[in-house]
Amino acid sequence: MNIAVCENSGAAAEQMRCWIQQYCRLYRVPAVLECFSSPTAFSASGSPFDIVYLCSGGSTGFYLARQLRERDPDCKIILVDDTQEYAVRGMRLHCTDFILRPVEFRHIVRSMNLALRGWM
Repeated sequence: MNIAVCENSGAAAEQMRCWIQQYCRLYRVPAVLECFSSPTAFSASGSPFDIVYLCSGGSTGFYLARQLRERDPDCKIILVDDTQEYAVRGMRLHCTDFILRPVEFRHIVRSMNLALRGWM
């Protein structure tokens, strides 16, 4: 399972990485986790991912989600934003989940459970 976190804030990316790793240990999900500090770095990677947490926020995050959906229709996309504005737009892109900040471990558990539905 390849998982990506695209988050502008280093501290927030590290916290999410720790929670995702904790989830994977608890539920015995084999995973490789990669963090990106900007949408540009994520787009440049071109790597295939099973689950992507897009925490870029606003129109940048939504645009990135749209590009990702076009490139990989099977990828499980979880949008993370400060406002609910992009939640409906995310559903139109068939995103797996939307997390309204502040992110907590329980949000990671819910989104991972949704993303892994049918996988385990």
